Amino acid sequence: MKIMNLYELALLLRAKLKMAKWPFNRYGFPVFPREVILEEPPTLIEPIQRIRCCKNPKETLLCSFADDKFIRRRLQNLFDEIGLYRNYYGFGGFDLSPRINWPLQKQKFNIWLSQLATAFVALSGQKILPNFRVGGLQTLYALESYPKNIPYIVGTLGCAKRYNPLHDYIFKAKMLIARPSFLMIYGRLRGEYEEMLEKLDVPYIVVSDYRTRCYKESLERRAA
Repeated sequence: MKIMNLYELALLLRAKLKMAKWPFNRYGFPVFPREVILEEPPTLIEPIQRIRCCKNPKETLLCSFADDKFIRRRLQNLFDEIGLYRNYYGFGGFDLSPRINWPLQKQKFNIWLSQLATAFVALSGQKILPNFRVGGLQTLYALESYPKNIPYIVGTLGCAKRYNPLHDYIFKAKMLIARPSFLMIYGRLRGEYEEMLEKLDVPYIVVSDYRTRCYKESLERRAA
């Protein structure tokens, strides 16, 4: 069953979750009980556009740090593909963009839909490594969907390369609200954020993104 309209998809997901007695908070966002959280993340990560291509899904975390067009495609086919998510070691949550320069309602909707769809994957029996992403300051409450002191995954692909005081402030605010026990960084980690994590004494690991990994492997094959 393919659903092209994302608003209709969100309403259907909410209805299915409520029918299954899934908890919701005061903001209307799904709440993720600690028992659905992946406490020990793997070191292998595969992007969602390769959901059917992974060679070792049982040892791999599936993430959705990709262009929105790929994420929308997976969302629209979620009911038909739900079995594919269960093949993986865990799922890093949907990451439909909530860019801080977009209208607030669009930011909120994209985060809401991402969490609804992620909760639906958890309802199917898959463990979740929550996505640390929010939009602007007025969307920080989205982190209340998760328990405190748990691991998160952070995607840095497409992030601004130059220092931005607002981004820095939002990141610090997220750290204070969520109090993560561990961060898995997918992509490059900028120096100022590395310094911040070390000051806050938050353990983390940096995992190369799929494109960078493939390029490195290609160079190694040519040199062999």
